[in-house]
Amino acid sequence: MQVKSETIKYDEDDEHILRRLGGAVVLQWDKLAPEAQKLILDQANFVHDRHQTVQLRQQLGSFIKGHKL
Repeated sequence: MQVKSETIKYDEDDEHILRRLGGAVVLQWDKLAPEAQKLILDQANFVHDRHQTVQLRQQLGSFIKGHKL
């Protein structure tokens, strides 16, 4: 699969849904196939967000390692 630069449009009232989905992915991370992990990290790196950051891929990996069970 190929990832592309995307923006998810959602209402502020739906932000808790994105947080829950993201949390669920982190908690299940070790059960995902390596290909799925790579695809999710690649896509996360290309999702537009109002908070721009440098070294996003490293931050994503550190976050997952620091928050999984």
